[in-house]
Amino acid sequence: MPKQKQFLRSPPKSTKPKTTSPQTANEFLAAGVDLEEAGEKWRAGDAQKSARFFLRALDNYENGLQHFHGSFDLAYNRARLQYELAQQPRLLRHLPGGTFDLLTTALNSHRYALEVSRENADLLFNTGQVLTSLGELISEEQHRHHDAVVVDPLGSFQEALTFFQQCLSLQELQFSQLDMAPQRQLVKADSNATETTGKDVSEHPHPLSQPLDEDTWATIVEPVTEQALMDTLLAQVETLTSICGLSSNRGISDLNWIAEYYRNSLHDKLLRFAKETGRHHEATLAKAKYRCALADARFTATMLDIPTYEKEVMGAYEIFPDLDPDPQALCDRADAEIVFAASMQKVWRQVMDRGPVEGMPEDVARLSIVCWKHLTKALDNLTLAAKLPKVKNLPRIYLRRGDCELLRRRLGAAPLNYDIALKSASTLLKNAEIYYRGAVRLAQAEAAANEETEASVKEAVVITVSTGEHSKLDERLDMQRARAQEIIEDMTEEGLLWDEDMKSFRL
Repeated sequence: MPKQKQFLRSPPKSTKPKTTSPQTANEFLAAGVDLEEAGEKWRAGDAQKSARFFLRALDNYENGLQHFHGSFDLAYNRARLQYELAQQPRLLRHLPGGTFDLLTTALNSHRYALEVSRENADLLFNTGQVLTSLGELISEEQHRHHDAVVVDPLGSFQEALTFFQQCLSLQELQFSQLDMAPQRQLVKADSNATETTGKDVSEHPHPLSQPLDEDTWATIVEPVTEQALMDTLLAQVETLTSICGLSSNRGISDLNWIAEYYRNSLHDKLLRFAKETGRHHEATLAKAKYRCALADARFTATMLDIPTYEKEVMGAYEIFPDLDPDPQALCDRADAEIVFAASMQKVWRQVMDRGPVEGMPEDVARLSIVCWKHLTKALDNLTLAAKLPKVKNLPRIYLRRGDCELLRRRLGAAPLNYDIALKSASTLLKNAEIYYRGAVRLAQAEAAANEETEASVKEAVVITVSTGEHSKLDERLDMQRARAQEIIEDMTEEGLLWDEDMKSFRL
């Protein structure tokens, strides 16, 4: 989420509501923050009412900027709030435009704020986040619609890295100045024995010990900490991970610059600040995801063989002594196992399409065993994660469990024809149906509309495949035909369905 600028405002002298319109930049700022607080109050209970308050807050910031073009606080708050709203699924249906429109608007607002001042680390960080979200969304749309989306997500990710690097450079400068501050203060105290403190009170026109006038605002400029530096380093690692996934899909062969960027710009700093902040586990998780994503991209680009790729995936998470109690780590490892198995099958099918290969039967048998092993491990990790008390996004975990069962069943189809998968096909289908039905219930409880739709369609597909009964799938198609067809197409592309399965559908 974007970093929130913090403001200090004196308590109101009267509870009587104001009826006059804001006249100054501070008054516009105060009114906007009040409206945001009202939106937060209703966010959990009444999404529509919450969205109305947030939209009024945005209108207020817009009006303020019409009068005070150079107000950084107004520009920052507008940009931050627009991005926050784009990340709130429960509010999206009550907001104008789709996610892409909201993110594009937020990016333009961040660029406006950058024109006012580029010397704010939080703004640089938030701009990188918006670009990363845009890149992820464009990449997802390309995956769904293939050539229909002409915008290149790589540009968004690369620009995000630039902003994160600018943010890190500014933070490092400010952090080094903080390190020097005690030394400068000591010199000042020694040079003037009559001073009781080295603090320059002229820097604080409104000391905290004195009350501020009503509706007088002061921006709290928090000192840069090791935690803030760590946040920026992790954001860069996550962006590199996203680029690796994009590179894998595009077949980019030269991935050396990604490894060099990590090695030269991030590796040593990540180790240092992970130790200083006590966030070693979080840093190691981010590194493991990056390592697996880079290995997959290299394998797809024929830069790694199967044993080396498998060794990378296994080694990335073996260093965790406390993996089991962490649901996020278990889910990340499961995703790496699933991607590994999917990439194995995809590349092998490409090889077989080119014609017979010497020793093919033995290779097919070994590949089937390896893929089954990794998919079973992924399912075990997801099952364990679902039982932990701190688990988040249970609907998504149940969806992945259903996907794992269909992927294991897929191993029984040609050209692998794995014996265990063939014999267990009906059981695997039933398991998938149970997991998808569970995902529907969990999504309904959490008001997760996207997960509910995906799980409902997948459950209906499995029922159609296993029983030939079309009524549930027809119902989903009648309700959301375009989205249901997209989900079925994704299932086919991801290897969740056999070619024979598609004959069961009346799309």
